[in-house]
Amino acid sequence: MNVKLGKYNQLEVVKEVDFGVYLDGGDDGEILLPTRYVPEGCKPGDVLNVFLYLDNEERLIATTLQPLVQVDEFACLEVAWINEFGAFLNWGLMKDLFVPFREQKMKMQKGRKYIIHAHIDEDSYRIMASAKVEHYLSKEHPDYRLGQEVDILIWQKTDLGLSLIHISEPTRRTPISYAVFCLKKKHPAIATDF
Repeated sequence: MNVKLGKYNQLEVVKEVDFGVYLDGGDDGEILLPTRYVPEGCKPGDVLNVFLYLDNEERLIATTLQPLVQVDEFACLEVAWINEFGAFLNWGLMKDLFVPFREQKMKMQKGRKYIIHAHIDEDSYRIMASAKVEHYLSKEHPDYRLGQEVDILIWQKTDLGLSLIHISEPTRRTPISYAVFCLKKKHPAIATDF
């Protein structure tokens, strides 16, 4: 069994300790779920749906908190703080999500929100984000039906209209494709809305 970093995983509780429970991470060994995230009544043999990320010491750690974005997804997140290496975004977990300066379109500012794509850095195996979302958009055309409701992020305003990123439901536990398309304002004599 291989676990998926930056995604939800169904993992079995293998032992209890004073500071939490350990989960079976297969080839990655046992993974700690700290006490504050352990559901009441949890015991060895239970299977939990947990999100996996790296702690401050770069060890795999589990949480039952729901992050605002998972790996291979887009989101609009707020900058919590900045240092000499880049910006750190609040994504709903104890450890903030890193955006190095090289992955910023413009220098990010604390307190502002930015559209980002979360992914695993190939060199460091860390979860990080990029504001250069155009590098992560699918070239495939989604199969939309007339009148179909979709969840979107407004990405940017262009001369043609609004560029949108299609996203799926908030749980997003299955692979999805993304599309960017433009909405053009209709001629004022014909209609007054988008």
